[in-house]
Amino acid sequence: MGKNAEYIQRVLGYVEENVPVTRSILAERKALCEAFLKGVKGKTFDRILLFGIGSSYNAGLMVKPLLESALQTEVLVASPAMYEQMCRSRRFDRALLIAASQSGKSAATIDVVKQLKAKGAFVVGLTGNLDSPLAQESSAAVDIHCGAENASVMTKGVLATAMMMAMIGLEYGVDNGLLAPKDYEAIMADFDKIAGHMPENLALAHKWCDANVEDWSRFRSFSLISNIDSTGTTLEIALKVMESIFLPADSFEVEEYLHGPHLLLSRKEAALLQLDSAGMDHAKLARIHQFLQEKQAPSYQITQVGDPGCTKDCLTIHSVKNGLLDFAEFLPVLQVWSIRLWQYFDQHGLDAFAMPGDLSGALATKVK
Repeated sequence: MGKNAEYIQRVLGYVEENVPVTRSILAERKALCEAFLKGVKGKTFDRILLFGIGSSYNAGLMVKPLLESALQTEVLVASPAMYEQMCRSRRFDRALLIAASQSGKSAATIDVVKQLKAKGAFVVGLTGNLDSPLAQESSAAVDIHCGAENASVMTKGVLATAMMMAMIGLEYGVDNGLLAPKDYEAIMADFDKIAGHMPENLALAHKWCDANVEDWSRFRSFSLISNIDSTGTTLEIALKVMESIFLPADSFEVEEYLHGPHLLLSRKEAALLQLDSAGMDHAKLARIHQFLQEKQAPSYQITQVGDPGCTKDCLTIHSVKNGLLDFAEFLPVLQVWSIRLWQYFDQHGLDAFAMPGDLSGALATKVK
């Protein structure tokens, strides 16, 4: 029993809540987006800006490929600093901004919302608190719809944020003729199947962790790699590893990884975890994994290809094999992986480090 056992168990419970939260968002998407759709009736946008910090930013990266493909519209993902860069070459007076903050109190996000509204942008405040400063400053406020999450390590709120970003964009698209009804229905049918398979995939992830977590605890850094469409997912999990067990973790697109970072595996305490999508770069990732296994390098893989189950080095999940929706399949499974690793570290006192203090408080990143 670790010193944070109760807290970590609560976070694991939030990961399991991804199932009912996802199902509820899909079932109630029309009602959740109703006020937003009324507010944008008759409006046209030249681009969509998904905006946030940390996990909210990562959620935007997860959804960007889906919305760009479905709506055939430029979709940008930005943090406050990136927004300042973008303003040097772009105008946002005809943009649809979806600004996400679970607390609704992110000071930097609220500042950008004020600036964009003043320039004429339509701002959706996506938040878990409809009475928050973000909601009050927005053109329309939309509930993340995940319920309370009393933990600093955001889990179910990440998938809910990504899902709600997707619902806002897709509902706007089908309502305004940017997305054909048959294509909309096909996307929603795949989302429904993903939600249906989620309990089985979470159970498989726990089984895989049972077999491997002791071995994983010996590594002192992790690299996560994927195709370009899944970089938001791997960035999010690298963040979770760093903020829970205080180990270096990084995220790379597969080609980027091959041009230098793979040399970290020369250190026996470094390990690799791959997300192998059926939709893009499967053959490349499969060759990498096979090669590293032959070299006895620590390489692990979560894949959509093959019969669901797990071996020592590979977890195969149930999948609809729609690459644009990969985030909804991979994210909950990876959350189990990262939190179970944290649980093991806590149980064995491997995360007993003195913290340098709260930078968020030092920099006043939240408004009251």
